[in-house]
Amino acid sequence: MSAASTVAVAGLLVAIAAGIGGYGYGLDQGKALEKGHQDAQALDAITKQITAHADLVKRSGAASKGMRAATAQLEKANTQTTTEIADALTTTATDRVGCVFPAGVMRGLDEARARAAQAAASGVRGALPGAAASPTEPAGGPGSP
Repeated sequence: MSAASTVAVAGLLVAIAAGIGGYGYGLDQGKALEKGHQDAQALDAITKQITAHADLVKRSGAASKGMRAATAQLEKANTQTTTEIADALTTTATDRVGCVFPAGVMRGLDEARARAAQAAASGVRGALPGAAASPTEPAGGPGSP
């Protein structure tokens, strides 16, 4: 074999080796690029979840604050009603020996029951199903014939 053919064969082998090496390098680069793309998508998804979670925490804090305010308001109304009934009953304490209650107290108790039923139906912050009529009350509610 001549020197020129040997050089041509050697050049051909070097070209084949370079092609195989270039293919392997390109394949590795493509895999790394795809892995980076997938990692960026995963990071984006996690970031969105953290942002959504932070928003939920903020909204739950606001809801909790509103519930505390509504509960405090309800407690204030309950205390006022209890005080009013206690004061009204104090004036006729001696008459209750025979279970005689003044008409104003009975009206106050009825109104308090109606407010309690309404408060129970309203919930602290949202509507709930209404209270059923009491067994001694007509089907239409208080004051119905």
